[in-house]
Amino acid sequence: MFEQSTDGLCSPQMSFSSSSVSSLRARTMSSSDDGITVKKREVKGCCAPAGNKVKLLLVCGVLSCATNFPEGYCNSYPNTSHQTFQNQINESYIERGMEGGLTDAGFTWYWSLMLNIWFLGYLVGTFLTPYFCDNLGRKKALFISNCIALIGAILSVVGVTFNVPEVFFVSRIIASISSGISFGSLILFLQEATPTELRGVTSFLSESTFIMTMGLGIGFGMDAVFGTNLPLLTGISIFPAIVAIIIVIPLHETPKFLLINKDDKEAALASLEYYRGITAENDEVIEDMMLEMKVGGGEDEKSVVSGFFFAHYTARLTPFSFQITIWEGVKEVLTLPHLRIAFFLGAASLQIIVGIWPIVYLSTDLLEDNFSPEISQIASFAFMMADFLASIGGLLIIERFGRRTLLIGLGAANVISLCLYIASDLLIPVWDPIRWGQIAALILFGITYGTGKYPDHCRIALGPIAYFITSELVPQRSRSIVQSMTTFPKHRQFKVLGFNTMMNFILSFITLPCYTYFGALSFLPLLVIPSIFCLIFLFIYLPETRGREVHDVVDELMARHNKDGGQNKANYGNSFVQSRNISSSVLSASSIASIGSIDKKTTETEA
Repeated sequence: MFEQSTDGLCSPQMSFSSSSVSSLRARTMSSSDDGITVKKREVKGCCAPAGNKVKLLLVCGVLSCATNFPEGYCNSYPNTSHQTFQNQINESYIERGMEGGLTDAGFTWYWSLMLNIWFLGYLVGTFLTPYFCDNLGRKKALFISNCIALIGAILSVVGVTFNVPEVFFVSRIIASISSGISFGSLILFLQEATPTELRGVTSFLSESTFIMTMGLGIGFGMDAVFGTNLPLLTGISIFPAIVAIIIVIPLHETPKFLLINKDDKEAALASLEYYRGITAENDEVIEDMMLEMKVGGGEDEKSVVSGFFFAHYTARLTPFSFQITIWEGVKEVLTLPHLRIAFFLGAASLQIIVGIWPIVYLSTDLLEDNFSPEISQIASFAFMMADFLASIGGLLIIERFGRRTLLIGLGAANVISLCLYIASDLLIPVWDPIRWGQIAALILFGITYGTGKYPDHCRIALGPIAYFITSELVPQRSRSIVQSMTTFPKHRQFKVLGFNTMMNFILSFITLPCYTYFGALSFLPLLVIPSIFCLIFLFIYLPETRGREVHDVVDELMARHNKDGGQNKANYGNSFVQSRNISSSVLSASSIASIGSIDKKTTETEA
């Protein structure tokens, strides 16, 4: 009944796949005298894309914009409205008896903490991501995160309306927790709900909408718009949260989650039809998803089902799930070579875009050293618009050029833009007009980033690719935990978890004080030198992922770390089965029983 497959995992014989495919085909195909024809029936579900690519991209775009709005908007409007916030905060403390309010140095650290507390809240959300995504599903995780975002938006309005900075501080923590959850959830949702040929476009679309919301934040925060009306400025974020909640409700869970995590092939096929339509290729798509259950750690044998705060919580995701805590998942990632290198590659990719946060938070404040407040605000808005427009261009080239080429090339250009900013600042005493070079460098920084979801600096591809590249390097079961370990979502960590988030918090928190004391030269040790080392690492180890299925990329990573070549996968599988042989037997029996149940239901339906 069972045989040892070539990948070393204990799996059913080929009849397993044939039976599954036959039962699935029965739902989409019917016999006729002319051969096999596709049934003409409509996909059930509100606003179902059903294979319409334009409609699918529209759904993904609106969902991405509404979900990304809290992080993009709430982290950008303080940039241009920082003076209004400073005045209100000082007035609040003066009213409570602090003569003169905060000192300039005191406000520098206070404001830096107010802005960068976002990363710590984001870290909490990141820890929760594996639990929500792997136990409840991508859809429910998005729904919960947007409900939390709504609470944070309401509190921010209360804080600025009643002039209580502490409430506004708490609102940023709550909103950042929601963003920590939604970042990973949204990326996984987009990657798993869309076909391979649209995966890069939808992920890039997420990044682009993020940049758009950042542009709105910087624009609305200008004194000439809503910068002097903080209740209105902060209250705008309430409406996108409501829209996101409404959009998520009718959507289906992703087919990969239903098939691999829930072992529900009927629901997976229904989800596949909901997003991609009823086609003869659905059987092949299901088979490709099944392949992910056999590579890179055997998704089919165990799943990470608990987050950091649920380390002792267990729940059955499937009849064959083997429950482990998040720390066991981390140990697995750091132990298995192909998962470990994927984690390091993801961390390096995000590290080269870490400079986006200090720029998004502080560009107006930094430019005011050499320009008037009005020019500084306009320059910051131009920087964000350049980022957004470059992201539009990125949508056109993301599937025409390799991820590796774009990430490394634009990463190098991004570092060059920072060097130009530093050089312009140092040469101002020699030739005053060179100060305009700072604005040019800032705009170049935005163009090279061209991403969207989380403030980074490369809309053309650097930002977006840096965020979704990790999900193209690891198999389904390990995807949530590896993404949580590497990503900030401006992004996340405790020791190894949330590595990028912690780097974002540390670097962004000290940037304003360091810039105050050392000027633009502080960018060298904080941003430039670390990025150079990361680019070298990516050049050596990053594989190309464009147009490839995840299991192909995982096979390549595994082969790189195996001296015996093609036997790496088998060796890993043998050792894994030896430690989980009982779980494997339960898996196989449950899988066949599940398929038999589907066939039985299909036969009864046809009768």
